[in-house]
Amino acid sequence: MSNDVWQRIEDARGRWNVLEHPFYVRWSEGKLSREELARYSGQYRHATAAIARLSSAVADSAPEAERAELRRHAEEEEAHIALWDGFVEAVGGEVAAVPTAETKECVDTWTASDGRLSQLVRLYAIESSQPAISATKREGLAAHYGIGDGPGNEYFRVHEHADVEHAAEGRSLIEAHLADADPDELVAAAESAFRANWRLLDGV
Repeated sequence: MSNDVWQRIEDARGRWNVLEHPFYVRWSEGKLSREELARYSGQYRHATAAIARLSSAVADSAPEAERAELRRHAEEEEAHIALWDGFVEAVGGEVAAVPTAETKECVDTWTASDGRLSQLVRLYAIESSQPAISATKREGLAAHYGIGDGPGNEYFRVHEHADVEHAAEGRSLIEAHLADADPDELVAAAESAFRANWRLLDGV
C-alpha cells in the first residue's frame, strides 16, 4: 500500500503543479508587473501563516515521542512569517492585505481540523513542493525583478533547502502510521492542499 499512496500523491501533485500555473510561468519569464508581485506577496502571507498554524496543530496532536521535533518545526514556521514580510516589503506589498476568496479557501483547506494524519499529509504535500517552487521564485526575482540575496529573497532561499528535510521527516512520520490509514483519505488530503495553492494563484 505504501508505494501506491506515494505514487497517487505524486500524480495529484502533477495535476495541480503550480509551477505550470500562468502566474508562476509569468514570474519565471519576468512578465509580472510590480503591482502583481505586491498583490501576491500580501495574499500569500496568509498562506505562510496557515503553514505555521498547520504545523502547530500537527505538533499539538502528535504522540509524545514525535512531539518535540514537530514543535521545533512549528516554531520555525512561525518565525518564517517574518522572513516572508521581507519579501512583502521588497515588492511594496501589504502585510495586512485582505484575503481574496481564493486565498481564504486555501487557508481554510490547509488548516482544516479533519484528523491528525490528514493534517500531516497536507503539511507534507505543501512542504515537499516548496524546494522547487522556492528555487523558481528566487531565481526569477534575481533575474527579472532586481531582488537578489537579502531580505527580499531570504524566505525562498531558506525554504529551498529546509523543506527538503521537513518533507523527508513528514514522509517518515506518515509511513509510521500508514497501516491504520485509509489511503483514499490520505491522497484526497494531499490533493486538496495542491489544489488550494492553485486556487490562491487564481485569485491574484
